[in-house]
Amino acid sequence: MKFLILGSGYMGRAVAYDLAQSKDVEEIRLADIDLSQVTKVAEWVNSPLIKAIVMDVSDKNQVLTAMEGIDSVIGCISYKFNYDLSKLAINSGANYCDLGGNNTIVNKQFTLDDEAKGAGVTIIPDCSLAPGVASVFVAAGTEKFDSLEEIHIRVGGLPQNPKPPLNYSLIFNVQGLTNEYIEIAEVIRDGKITQVESLTEIEEIIFPEPFGKLEAFQTSGGTSTLPKTFLGKIKTLDYKTIRYKGHCEKIKTILDLGFKSEEPVKINGGTTTPREFLEMILLKSLTHEDTKDVTLLRVEVIGFVNKLKKKFTLQVIDYFDEKNKISSMMRMTAYPASIIAQMMANGIIKKKGVITQEFNVPSQMMIEELRKRNILITEELE
Repeated sequence: MKFLILGSGYMGRAVAYDLAQSKDVEEIRLADIDLSQVTKVAEWVNSPLIKAIVMDVSDKNQVLTAMEGIDSVIGCISYKFNYDLSKLAINSGANYCDLGGNNTIVNKQFTLDDEAKGAGVTIIPDCSLAPGVASVFVAAGTEKFDSLEEIHIRVGGLPQNPKPPLNYSLIFNVQGLTNEYIEIAEVIRDGKITQVESLTEIEEIIFPEPFGKLEAFQTSGGTSTLPKTFLGKIKTLDYKTIRYKGHCEKIKTILDLGFKSEEPVKINGGTTTPREFLEMILLKSLTHEDTKDVTLLRVEVIGFVNKLKKKFTLQVIDYFDEKNKISSMMRMTAYPASIIAQMMANGIIKKKGVITQEFNVPSQMMIEELRKRNILITEELE
């Protein structure tokens, strides 16, 4: 199997590492616009399977050349490119998955369904953590019930040693972070798809020590395609992001002051937007070189089994990989994408077109694969 990874940042690096450890992988093309970055990552992975490529993803000819002979492409760059990359993958005959994160772009990708089917290609957006493997975990839970009532998803990537004032460290793309905080969240309430403002409806959530009492609040993108998948089948479905207490109120204050605006403003002869300025400050202030993170995830599915009301809980507590120096966010984001890319390449995922993860990615196989990668997953039906 041959793979192309677009982007050699944190997530692209982790995808490359995981593919290099996997069976039946013949070639891994790792592409980035930055020669020094892609070379550094290729040397770090230290595998003869890696072929470093310098490429600009906005150049269609370069992308199509890199996709030649590839079984699966993994997009590990900004969601802004994912629609165009999906089209190019269809043209090249390669399967494609990406880390997603923006509902508008994902909806655009689904308009390519007929083209993908015609080309015999599988396209799966939103293959990261949440949106991403959280949807596969939801599917694993729903399969245990005769009928469903509620689905609740709570996910957070946190520094193990939080630093004030936000008690947060940037462990993935800053545009992805601001997108979660600014865009509208989509949920199911009273059986209907409903839009909810992000950074609202704060609740307390408790995890085992040393975490204890944390907060969870509405953010955009985490439900991905789940509201459409479960519309008419469930009363309630929601997703909230987990943070240390006090984080949501502070971020909301900053955004309410106008820093989510994308209207250009002039400063000292230059032009920027408040959102771009905020992203620059967050990148500078929240990038901590010594960060060791943890991922907390909890999926709860409530429904009926033989007319008895039951609750299924799947929980993940995953820590920074000390041995390989790979963050938990990289593990929980990139490894699922790598696994899905391999499932498309080896034919385990057979369905063609633009498809959702839920009920198309084999949930128990995904859980087993993640456990092989030393990711602790517990399941309980009560």
